Amino acid sequence: MTRRIAAFIALTLTLFAGVAAAQSLITRYVAGDHYQVIDNPVAQPEDGKIQVVEFFLYSCPHCYHLEPELKDWRKTLGDDVEFSRVPVLFGAGGQVYARLYYAAEQLGVLDKVHEDIFTAIHEQGRRLLSEDDIRDFMEDHGVDGDRFAEAFDSDAVSDKVRAAGETMRAFRVTATPSLGVAGQYYLSGRSAGSNEKMFDVADYLIAQQRAANAD
Repeated sequence: MTRRIAAFIALTLTLFAGVAAAQSLITRYVAGDHYQVIDNPVAQPEDGKIQVVEFFLYSCPHCYHLEPELKDWRKTLGDDVEFSRVPVLFGAGGQVYARLYYAAEQLGVLDKVHEDIFTAIHEQGRRLLSEDDIRDFMEDHGVDGDRFAEAFDSDAVSDKVRAAGETMRAFRVTATPSLGVAGQYYLSGRSAGSNEKMFDVADYLIAQQRAANAD
């Protein structure tokens, strides 16, 4: 009898511990502390996917160092998550780097040059702040200089830079790197506890949104 009681007590304690751990997991991230709920939600994709936005700056050393981990984390996102980037417009060269990003995207070479831009700035000492320097960089990567210059100065790129500014204001972006999730939440390394912990908080918010979508 004593053994049965002891076993029952042990099982009960184990169940309580499991419930407590689950509750701790569910409530471990708090709005206002680990992330912010933005005032006016940003419209999400019509296909119902959960949008995750990285706010970054090419000259930001933290963005540069986080890029490999960000790349790995993106591979873990489900098919119901849509990832995109928004180059911020503040800081040294923000406008120039944003135009570089969107020009590369327009030319279809963004995936090819994105990491190399970080490398050029942070390892090779190429600041890429003038159009001539950027053109040289792009030509080094096999892009026609005239085509790049046309894209860099195009109205289409200007429109995307303006849209980037609107998205920044909507999320009230204050730092890089930082993330926007589901058009409703904004988090930075400072709020999450570190740049690396942003991914845990984002995963939590994605799960919350996924559950809400299923209701």
